[in-house]
Amino acid sequence: MKKRRKRIIDGIVGILLSMVVLIVFLWNVLVPDREISTKESRVLAQRPKLTLNSLISGEFMDKYEVYLSDQFAGRDLWRNLKVALGRIGGVRQENGVVLGDGGQLFDMLESPNQDTLSETLSALGTFVDGHSDMNFYMMLVPDAACVLTGKRPYLATFPDQNHMITQVKRELSESVTWIDVTEVLSGHAEEKIYYQTDAHWTSLGAYYAFGAAAEPLGISKDFVNEYAAYPVSTSFNGILSSKSGYCLDIQEQIDIYVPKGRDNDVVVNYVDEQRKTTSLYDSSCLEGSNQYEVFLGGDTSVVDIRTASESSRRLLLVKDSFANCFIPFLAPHFREIVVVDPHYYSGTLQELLGTYRISDVLFLYSGNGFFQDNSLSGVLGNG
Repeated sequence: MKKRRKRIIDGIVGILLSMVVLIVFLWNVLVPDREISTKESRVLAQRPKLTLNSLISGEFMDKYEVYLSDQFAGRDLWRNLKVALGRIGGVRQENGVVLGDGGQLFDMLESPNQDTLSETLSALGTFVDGHSDMNFYMMLVPDAACVLTGKRPYLATFPDQNHMITQVKRELSESVTWIDVTEVLSGHAEEKIYYQTDAHWTSLGAYYAFGAAAEPLGISKDFVNEYAAYPVSTSFNGILSSKSGYCLDIQEQIDIYVPKGRDNDVVVNYVDEQRKTTSLYDSSCLEGSNQYEVFLGGDTSVVDIRTASESSRRLLLVKDSFANCFIPFLAPHFREIVVVDPHYYSGTLQELLGTYRISDVLFLYSGNGFFQDNSLSGVLGNG
């Protein structure tokens, strides 16, 4: 009797398992592949093309494995289940994102490739020495894990980004004015200077940094208090959340800072796209998956910003995405700001200097952005 009952149960389990396998198989075959994961804010792998060479080399199987992982039926459900079970088991890192105290998410701090860093600093020095008629500035913004040390998980280990930033300062050309924002950000670590769910600093963090940068940039400190903050979103959930699956229910506020009692008219020219606007903000991005792109509409190769400033100074801003929410603080103080992102720009800075009458150059990066950058030396060219 017991053996018969066991055979029946085994048979039912076998049938159910076969049905699950069949359903998953049919789902994977019949459901169209997705191009983008909105929850992860990234492009998903598509079915690789089978060729004799790719099959022999093993490249096809490697790509097909990634494709299956990205397009597997119910992937988001299984991913959320994995994250939930990991948290129950005490796991506090997922896909390169660390879950800190109070739900603060941290991007891992990246150590630079020393050869690449040396090449970048050498190219920067050569470029600066070739343009002694200009003013040069460097601002490296520490990432959240470097500043919010009180929220880092117990026993979690991070590289010493302060040491890495100090190395850059020490090896930088003496002709470049160093703008230190680490101290001022550390002094406001208890405030909302970084997003909880995103890798970027908030507009408040950028505002405090502007206070520290004004004097070195030749901007009167009197202007620092002449900005008012306005919320443009209260439903922001950032890239670290979508990347890791942590804190998906958190909604944060995005603020913009506007100069008080001053003409804020601008003409923003997206050079490669041949598109012009009259705002530093793109409100349509507030309806998308990455609301931080409200600042300048996200990253692009070259943006030429003409302002109503009475200043004769023209700034070349070489940057990563951290600079996007910093630009509104600079706009009232330069007649023109030419923004270039080396990740998207295929030319050289020398070509831009031949087009625009630049008086000042600011390199503004996050720590991780600068230490992972392998394109800056290319745009610096030979000076």
